[in-house]
Amino acid sequence: MRLESKRFPGPFGLFGVAFAALLAVFTLAPREARAADYYLEGSVLGGGTTWSPHDGNVQGALRTGFAFVKNIVGVEVQGRLGYAGVDQRILEALGVGTKLSLPIEPVTPHLRLGMIHMHEEPVSAAKKDVAGAIVGVGDGIRHRFGIENAIGLDWAFAKTKRMAFIASVEGYLDVFPDDKGPLLYAGGGVGLGFRYHL
Repeated sequence: MRLESKRFPGPFGLFGVAFAALLAVFTLAPREARAADYYLEGSVLGGGTTWSPHDGNVQGALRTGFAFVKNIVGVEVQGRLGYAGVDQRILEALGVGTKLSLPIEPVTPHLRLGMIHMHEEPVSAAKKDVAGAIVGVGDGIRHRFGIENAIGLDWAFAKTKRMAFIASVEGYLDVFPDDKGPLLYAGGGVGLGFRYHL
């Protein structure tokens, strides 16, 4: 019978093992038991796209969700509204996803993964049909589906017995695999919000 030699995992494998070990330690460590935390966060994002060096954009985002498993796993929804330079277009987005956090306090690293549906519409088209633009059925709207990825830090700068007030910073990369607009949106953002212990 031939035995295959086991190789030592590469750098990515070591990172995965270390991250899993840290999650296990924080998950098993004794902490105050609670069912979930509700959170709400508003943020301002800025960045660029792969369309053009002149396609800068600014967006406002509102995210809300629930964090479970000692605040490690969050499930959230978001809405975004913004403006981009090329075609002078309005950006509207709805998303759903998960937020994974390492429960280190007061500064908590997080990873955000989700699906996003974006509407891109020139301002000139939106002016002709404001109601249609608001509900997403106006002429000239490009409907796009993509994947959101983000990594960042949350800082709990103030706390009460049941609430924590959070400031955050993160970098994001949104990928839209179609030819209706830019393949990538990338940039960063800052936000403020709160977490309420249920």
